[in-house]
Amino acid sequence: MKVYNFDKVISRDGTYSAKYNNKGREIIPLSVADMDIPVADFMVSELSVANQKGIYGYTLLSDDWQQVTAQWYQRHYSWKVNPEHIVFCPRVVQAVSLYIQNFTQPGDAIVSLAPAYHPISHAVEVNHRVLLESALLYRDRSYEIDFADLEDKFKTACCFILISPHNPTGTIWSEDNLRKIASLAEKYNVFIISDDVHADFNFIKKQHQTISSISSYVAQNSFICTSPAKTFNMAGLEIANIVIANDKCREKFKSALIAAGIHNPGYFSVPAFLCAYRHGDSWLAALKDYLAENRSWVQSFCQTHFPDWVLASGGGTYMLWIDYRAMNISEEQLRHWFVSLAV
Repeated sequence: MKVYNFDKVISRDGTYSAKYNNKGREIIPLSVADMDIPVADFMVSELSVANQKGIYGYTLLSDDWQQVTAQWYQRHYSWKVNPEHIVFCPRVVQAVSLYIQNFTQPGDAIVSLAPAYHPISHAVEVNHRVLLESALLYRDRSYEIDFADLEDKFKTACCFILISPHNPTGTIWSEDNLRKIASLAEKYNVFIISDDVHADFNFIKKQHQTISSISSYVAQNSFICTSPAKTFNMAGLEIANIVIANDKCREKFKSALIAAGIHNPGYFSVPAFLCAYRHGDSWLAALKDYLAENRSWVQSFCQTHFPDWVLASGGGTYMLWIDYRAMNISEEQLRHWFVSLAV
């Protein structure tokens, strides 16, 4: 396997980084899912070629965009998808908002698990829908779904937003979990939006499994949202793919994209995406090994120096969810320690 340099330190000063700009002092933000490793060299080279053209005009998707995406799904998830079911959308949160605006009505109830990635939950409320949060159960360093509570909320809901693997806890939902969710969705006629943007980061050596792959009902009543943004550290290029198997839903979503003025990808998005999904397999494998070592180091460090901290055992995403409650300090005290004392 080729050796990649993931330790290279790159200053992001002057790049208007949402992660680092305007922090006021030298603080490393750990709440933003944005890696500090450089993009793969072969992608930088590809983008350099595009950059040298000197004209950054309107851009179209490549003719094989959907095919390249479907091939990635097959290789990495053993998920066979009809390429025609894949729809480009710049950002997953945009897709979620467009679904809410065009497939539901004000006042409709939408369920999500809690805690959850805030922008998606916020999209429900800012669009004047009712957010029903089903709190995850915390046992022995891991999080579980309270299926009795989830079923109770499904009874009055029209949609369920699943994050898989889960953000922020890193939980990888078992096939049994996914089947139970699918069964409840079918029982109560609930549509599922599954945010699978962290699908490529699985540290328990199992392939990612999409909920639509195990249920014919969910396959026809879901948006499965994927993206290379987290995988290849290129969130700023705004690339996401939404898998919509239901013909009517897919055409309605395409119309919603047009109505929202969303049509062309960014100039650098197309070459970056194609290069990543065509040539990025070995780079990703090396990155996952590197991140696995980092996870082990952090776990060992915390056990030695912060024995009261409990790291969730979730095996997904490149983030760690830490329970500090045994320290018996407030959130404000912890923030003061990190921001003012630990730097």
